[in-house]
Amino acid sequence: MSGGLAGLRELSKLASRRDRIILPLWAYALIGSAASTAYSIKGLFPDQASRQEFVDGIRAASGAAALYGRILDTSPGAITTWRSAVLGAVLAAVMSILLVVRHTRAEEQTGRQELVAAGVVDRAAPLVAALQLVISVNLAVGVVIGGVLPLVGLPAAGAFALGLSIAACGIAFTGIAAVCAQLFESSRTANAVSLTLLGAFYLVRAVGDMSHGAEWLLWISPIGWTEEVRPYAGDRWWVLAVPAVAATVLIVVALRLLNVRDFGSGVLPARPGPAHGGADTRGTLGLAWRMHRVSMLGWTLGVLTAALVFGSFVRDVDVLTDSDRVREIMADLGGSQDMADAYVSSVVGVFGIMAAVFALTVIVRARAEEAAGRIELVFAGTPSRARWLLGHLVFAVLGAVLILVAAGFGMGLSAGLGAHDVAATLGRVFGAVFVQLPAVLLIVALAVLLFAAVPRWTAAGWGLLGLFAFLTLVGPQLKVSQYVLDLSPFSHVPKLPGNAVPATPLVVMGALALVGVAAAVTAFRRRDLLA
Repeated sequence: MSGGLAGLRELSKLASRRDRIILPLWAYALIGSAASTAYSIKGLFPDQASRQEFVDGIRAASGAAALYGRILDTSPGAITTWRSAVLGAVLAAVMSILLVVRHTRAEEQTGRQELVAAGVVDRAAPLVAALQLVISVNLAVGVVIGGVLPLVGLPAAGAFALGLSIAACGIAFTGIAAVCAQLFESSRTANAVSLTLLGAFYLVRAVGDMSHGAEWLLWISPIGWTEEVRPYAGDRWWVLAVPAVAATVLIVVALRLLNVRDFGSGVLPARPGPAHGGADTRGTLGLAWRMHRVSMLGWTLGVLTAALVFGSFVRDVDVLTDSDRVREIMADLGGSQDMADAYVSSVVGVFGIMAAVFALTVIVRARAEEAAGRIELVFAGTPSRARWLLGHLVFAVLGAVLILVAAGFGMGLSAGLGAHDVAATLGRVFGAVFVQLPAVLLIVALAVLLFAAVPRWTAAGWGLLGLFAFLTLVGPQLKVSQYVLDLSPFSHVPKLPGNAVPATPLVVMGALALVGVAAAVTAFRRRDLLA
């Protein structure tokens, strides 16, 4: 393929070099999650009786199939597949979407691809280079998963079936993202539509797994194709041909669309904005509202849906945590010997991290506005730097609060319906959710301070959040020193429900967040733009 496309080899090297840090992180997340799951499953359920009891509990638990899919057998490999396949496929899909759009539509949108095209470069070379990179990464991850799982004692055939089924889903969404990159003029829209399709396919797969007689819906969803390979439950290799054919067709369509559209535009024309802006879009706060309202709504609805599913597990948690080791892990994460309370506490901790993730996307978007030069147009008028920065900060905090409200309402409602006491359960869950807010605000303050003081390090906020999430979610199981665990703001959040609420750490984190925001505003007013 490279022989017929001028500049393909050089662009492939460039793409690999640009992603030399992020690609290993994605690969580690996919491979590490599968390997750690397999290792923990063998330790948690060492004999057939314990596995059978666990599988029976999963099959009886409402919502389990919606979240992870059906569990097909009682072997360690089958349980590992149940726990890893769907979530691994989703993670591979997200990776593929973001990488394809990053190297195609985003490059074209920023004008960098136009500079590249000024040389001896074929029109299709950037797209093909991106596709080669992403498909290669997916295949490499799948093969490595197949090679690693036998090291923890699982049969090799099922391991490669699992790894390649996850990779196949990523490759299918590579084609979907390539088509969306040609259809839409904005990388943000291409990402949003691709991720929306991912969410829709996930819901279709969930309905197919939950409903008797609707299993055929799995064949409509690329995530369902991952399940239909059935690693460790028949190893249906022929199913891998389905995503391969789908990806091939989508890539051909993307290449055809590339040839019929103008450079810099999408096949679907961008919708023109209104002739006159409404009162709610005026000023720096209105600009920030227009920029973040769609993503804020999407995050809120997504978290609400997830919370409804997770809340449905509360009534079955005693069945799902019958193993002593599982109870120990839940007690470490949730800070309570009552399994229902420990489960709620551990899950709302994840929702707290998700709220922080959304807030960081707002800060990173603000940095992108500055890097693209659009901030200069704003400051050509009367708005002050402080008002502009605080406008974005308002929606970072507002979005985080809405996500926590959605998490508390969804989880409290579904858990309350199961317990036949909605009012009391909502109160307990909302209390557990909102003690996460000071930690989220502190992380937002750190991120905005990085942006204001050292803008080139804005992306380091993701590294900090990743470290905090790792220490919070995995640190207790790894017996990490408490001094190290205390580096994460989430480690200072009271474990509710079922425990007392010490006010000191919440007040301290809130105060530090205010100090951080004040320092950020001061630093942003004093530094040069586009620094």
